This record gives sequence, C-alpha cells and structure tokens, in this order.
Amino acid sequence: MRFFNRGLFGLLLLAVTGALISTAVVVFLSAQAEKAQQQQNKRPTRERSFSVDVVTVTPSDIAPTIATYGQIVADRSLQIRATGNGALVEISENFQEGGRVQAGEVLFQIDPASAAASAALSETQLAEAKLEVAEANEAIILIQDELSAAVRQLDLRNQALARQESLQTRGVGTNATLETAEISAASAETAVLSKRQALATAQSRINRASTALARAEINHTEATRILDGLTVRAKFDGVLSGVSAVLGRLVNVNEQLGNLIAPSELSVSFQLSSAEFANLRADVENFNSVEVLVFFKGIDQAISAQIERVNAAVEEGQTGREIFASLSGRNIDTLRPGDFVSVVVTEPTIRNVALIPAGAINAAGEVLVVGPENRLLAQPVQLLRKQGDMILVSSSQLAGKNIVKVRGPQLGAGIRVEPRGALEIPPEPDVIILSEAEKQAFTKSISENTRMPAEMKANMLRAVAKGELPKARYDRLKRARGG
Repeated sequence: MRFFNRGLFGLLLLAVTGALISTAVVVFLSAQAEKAQQQQNKRPTRERSFSVDVVTVTPSDIAPTIATYGQIVADRSLQIRATGNGALVEISENFQEGGRVQAGEVLFQIDPASAAASAALSETQLAEAKLEVAEANEAIILIQDELSAAVRQLDLRNQALARQESLQTRGVGTNATLETAEISAASAETAVLSKRQALATAQSRINRASTALARAEINHTEATRILDGLTVRAKFDGVLSGVSAVLGRLVNVNEQLGNLIAPSELSVSFQLSSAEFANLRADVENFNSVEVLVFFKGIDQAISAQIERVNAAVEEGQTGREIFASLSGRNIDTLRPGDFVSVVVTEPTIRNVALIPAGAINAAGEVLVVGPENRLLAQPVQLLRKQGDMILVSSSQLAGKNIVKVRGPQLGAGIRVEPRGALEIPPEPDVIILSEAEKQAFTKSISENTRMPAEMKANMLRAVAKGELPKARYDRLKRARGG
C-alpha cells in the first residue's frame, strides 16, 4: 500500500514538472515571436547629419597686411636751457606754449651786466697783452742793433790787437801798447756776450708776451661767448612746448625753460612681433621700401611713412622689434609728438594663396573639407599669415574645395554634413560625354526628325556615335526630346 502511494506521488511530481516546462517553453517562444515582430515593425535608424557653413577656397595673389598701433615721436627736438645765472630781462612774444618761432629769433635774454663787465675786462687784458707783444718786438730790434754794433766793435779791437802783435814781432811796438790792445779786445768780446744775453732775454719776453696774448684771447673769447649765450635764439623753425619762463624770474645755469620741436619732421614708432619682423626681412630685399600707412582720427586720408631704422635693442619687459618710420605728406602738421595712431604695414604680394576664416583651422593645422557624399575630410594646410579674423594659407591642396568656416566640437573626419553658404558651382564642361542610353535616345530622336536636313542629320548622327557633343548642341537635343 505504501509503495502504491509513493508511486502516485512520483507520478504527480512528474506531471507538474512537465507542465511547468511546457509553460516555460510557451512563454519563451511567445517572447521571441514578440521581439521579432517588434524588430520588423521598427523603422531603420537614420544617420545623423549636421548643418555647417562652408566657403569655397579660391586661389589668388594677396598682399598681407600687419595692423598695429604706434606713437608719434619727434625726429628733431631741442631742450631750451638757461646758459647762465640771473634774471630774465627780455622774453619774446612767441616764447609761450605752442608758440611758433623762426630760426635765429631771440627767445629770451638773461641779465647781461656781469657778463658784459667780464667781457670788457677781458678785452682790456687782451689790449694790454697785444701792447706787451708789440713792445717786446720793438725791444728785440734794438737789442739786435746793439749786438751788431758790439760785434763790429769786437772786430775792430781784434784788428788793433793783430796790428800791435805784428809791430811787437818786428820790434817796433811796446809791451804796454800790446797789453792795452788785448784788454780792449777782451772788453769788446764781453760786450758782445752781454748783448747776446740781452737778445735771448728779449726773445723770452716775446714768447711770454705771446703766451699772455693767447691766454687773453681765450679769456676774451670765453667772456664774449658767455655774454652772447645769455641771449638765447631758436636753432631752427619749430613749435615751443613745456615753456616755463616769466619776465624777471631768476634762473640757474642749465635750467630747462622749454622744448623746441620741428613739427614737419616726425616719425611713428610701432612694435612688430619677432615673427612678423622675420617675415618682412626674409621677403623684402630693401627693408626700407616697405609701405607703411598711418591713420589718425580726424584725418580722412592715410599718411604715408617710410621705414628708416630699427631699435638696436629690445627694452626690458618688451618683445618683438621697435620700428621707426618717418612721415611724409601734407597732413603731418595735424600730428604732435605723443599722439597714438593706427599703423598698417603692407607686405609683398604672396602668390597662389587663399584667405579663409581663422575658425576653420584647428591647433594641429587642419581644416575640414566637404568630400564625397558630403562627408568631412581632415586636410592639413600651411598657415602663412594671420589677418585679423582671417588667416592666409597655401591653396595648392585646397583650390576649388569647400571647407567648413567654423569647426564645432561635434565635427570631425567622416561626419556627414549638410553644407550651407555660397557653394561655388563647378564650371560645366564645354564637351559632354554621352552615356549609352543617351546615345540611343539621341540617335532615335534625330532619325525620327523629318524636318532636319539630311546633311545636318548625318553630321549629328556621326557626332552622337562618337559619344561626345558640345554642350550647346547637347542642350538643344535635350530640349528637342523634352528633357
């Protein structure tokens, strides 16, 4: 009995297990069918595309420009300083801020009383020195005459001594007479030596007098210079600035009283980066021939300038190069040293280049080109210059291609896009290559045309048979067929 009960219980478990397995199989098959049905009803995924602005690369010859700022500086200026101590006793009416003066015009004069007295005293000393030189010259003439007389006296005494010696030899003369003649000759020789000594002293007097005269002339020249320097004159035509002079004011020597500036001799100082300077030096044979234009508010026309020099050193805290260009033109008078101006430097023309937006290139020097099926291609380019928001690149590999104006973070090589903007339509060829279907259609159309002359029909059929037609004839045949 127990065995029978256990058998029934086992059969029951087996039936329940089979039912559960059958249910699981049915549920699995139902789920697979439902999934397959959903996949059949689901729409195919469409590839995403982005709208982009494009520009067509057109090669051309472009002269790059460098835009910068500069400051006007004076080529010719002069600091006007006091040349002595004293009070200002005379001031020109034009010696004021912004006053225009002419070359040689008296600007101001310092009290000349003391300097005039020194000049008069030096003139008196000069006259005394000249008088001393004249007296010394006259004295030496007299001494030279006395020396000549002494020399003649010595000759006579020597002749007398020789005569007495001759008489003594013949036994006619006496010893006392001979001694007297010898003493007279010795005295005459002493007198000659004395006169020669006097002549040397007179010559030294002349030398001392000449030295004193030269010293007096130097003192007189210096005193006259100081006196003349108290009257300050304009060295050239110009405009005054920084004037600080009042009639009667006491001034000290070397005190600055103003500045004189030549308004027609101005230059502009501006900075170029090291790369810009290197490009100019490399592309231009004569660096001074580079065209420079200066723009100033209030002046409609640009002022031309010519590069003259480059600063020899780079100042501390600065980079690049400081350039100086002299201004020329009729509008220079409106400028003043210290004015800030805009400067445009035109470089030599570069051939076969293109000007594209600066946002079209990335840090790796690549642009995105619209390729087949409107997919983007990464194209490396050679960056030549920066022109504000535009850049100048070599167009040897980009001529006629459409590139993306501004690269977005979502754009990259292989992305499909929808181009927008002024796409350049490639020129249609003058000769159209016919497909086989077009050749058959055109042959049938020409053959069925009963109004066409036989000779023209034959020519047209030969041209169609070759597979090439001029564009104008191709268009006429399409219109005739209603295409």
